[in-house]
Amino acid sequence: MNLVSPLLFRRTHVEMRLTRFRTIPALCMSTRVFRSQHPNVTVPSLDVVSYVLQSAQGNKYWQDPNRPVYIDAETGTSVTIRQFQQLVPQLAAGWQRHAKLQPGDVVAVISPNDIYYGPVLFGVLAAGGTVSPINPGYTVPEIVYQLRNSGARYVVIDPLMWSTVQPALKEVGIDEDKVFTFPTSSSLSQKSSITPAVVPPSGSIQDILSLKHSGPWDSPRWSSNQLQEALAYLCFSSGTSGRSKGVMTSHSNMVANLVQINAFRQAEGISHYGQRLVGVLPFYHIYGLSLLVHSPLVQGYSVIVHRKFQMEKFLASIQKYRINYAYLVPPIMLRLAKDPLVDDYDLSSLRGVASGAAPLSSTLIEEIKTRHQVTISQAYGLTESSPIVHMSPRADYSEDSVGTLMPSMEVKLLDEKDQPLGYNQPGEMCIKGPNVMKGYINNPEATQAAFTPDGFFRTGDVAYVNERGEFFIADRLKELIKYKGFQVAPAELEAVVVSHPQVADVVVLGVYRPEQATEVPKAYVVLRDPQLMTDPVQAPKIAADIVDFVTQKVANHKKLRGGVEFIQEVPKSSSGKILRKKFRAHLNHKQQANATPVESPKLVAAM
Repeated sequence: MNLVSPLLFRRTHVEMRLTRFRTIPALCMSTRVFRSQHPNVTVPSLDVVSYVLQSAQGNKYWQDPNRPVYIDAETGTSVTIRQFQQLVPQLAAGWQRHAKLQPGDVVAVISPNDIYYGPVLFGVLAAGGTVSPINPGYTVPEIVYQLRNSGARYVVIDPLMWSTVQPALKEVGIDEDKVFTFPTSSSLSQKSSITPAVVPPSGSIQDILSLKHSGPWDSPRWSSNQLQEALAYLCFSSGTSGRSKGVMTSHSNMVANLVQINAFRQAEGISHYGQRLVGVLPFYHIYGLSLLVHSPLVQGYSVIVHRKFQMEKFLASIQKYRINYAYLVPPIMLRLAKDPLVDDYDLSSLRGVASGAAPLSSTLIEEIKTRHQVTISQAYGLTESSPIVHMSPRADYSEDSVGTLMPSMEVKLLDEKDQPLGYNQPGEMCIKGPNVMKGYINNPEATQAAFTPDGFFRTGDVAYVNERGEFFIADRLKELIKYKGFQVAPAELEAVVVSHPQVADVVVLGVYRPEQATEVPKAYVVLRDPQLMTDPVQAPKIAADIVDFVTQKVANHKKLRGGVEFIQEVPKSSSGKILRKKFRAHLNHKQQANATPVESPKLVAAM
């Protein structure tokens, strides 16, 4: 069945429409709402699994039943399309018959990338459950927080994570008979590269494949309204501030974005059909979850799966598997441009790369194009939008923009008084579309604050749009720090830092490191004993101790890589709120006045 037939134009019609698109404004003058120049899409009344399986069944690339969907970069083992189509219903039946999963039950998945990640997720969804992916790099308290907040009843883990996950399960009260592992052969082949590696005792935890059941399963029969309410995923995002919140992504939200991406690519003449893509983005993050787990089945391409990013293995897999395309983040793009290791590998098969999570500079784009002769594109999205909002068109566009709007998307750019702005006027980007989340689970206050009265989601990003409909990210209103594409909430780090016995107060900001093409968290600390901050012997020791203290309590991407600097006081409002903008402006002024970096070697514990 053709799910997006309105967008299947003949090539000549696409070219004519694209010509108009480059010149016709996308702004409704009466409301100052920017709309996509692509025709609206019709979101089919299908759950995620039905949409993906139907799309794969109708895709010529998957007519060969032995064609691999996911290939392990290290071992070469794979999950073929036939195995995928068999595994999903078998796991769904097993969840219902053996595990007694009920509709709406939440299954937390805690694992690095794995070739079985997709089948595991889709098996849960097909059974009527909701998946909450968890960062495998989280500490025990961070895992406990997400398990509790999501209401998870079951957990699927990588067996090598048992030593970290077991205490979290005990604290939350999830019994071991509710815990399953990814196939041990898939992860234990990587045992030598992962420490510590403590697996569950033999026979104590079931392998997820033991759930397989050959009988029928009760496929949920949801109406269109129910599909907009039934949750497919609970990915966690910090939103615009504070601790991470569970983003309620419905089946309708996820299907809508898959349809939007498919329609945009078809209209623009963009295709990954028959290609091999590298899978280094984490699958638990919405970026990788969408484009490397779901889209391959819809678009018709295979993914070479890496458990985690390692530069040599990344380059070697491009050479070995003749990879054609890569979805990446700016720090990896930077290494493609500058790392001498690149010269040791044949990357001639690579035709294009796309970057998301943070904007790319024009200089970096040119460096990559010069070195690799590949096309460069950017995209913009959020966990709250399932995720893609903008993508780069095929040709004739500004490469430093994040692209143009997805079909069925609307944007308002608002000033500080929430008044709508026009072309080339930077304002907070607020979005609306069928892919935008329902809200944050168990957090009605945060949900209400995240939307305008007329239903636009506040992204917290400052953007502007030109007359060609191209969007550019100019700044960020939200407090979040973006480290290599990962969100870091300053308030969460501040709560950890202030628990150090020598800390009286703290403010955490992101500081940009051009050599890494990313922000890093930095703590500006007020000591309980102010005299120590100028002590040439004690100050560096205390700063280093604070960095180590935080490292022991947070996930890898939250470490204080920007170090610690001591200050006299944290600027706050009369209500006690940290005045981050004022403090950052003070730092910028100080840096310009001194014409030297703000960091003092006597006061900073380096990365």
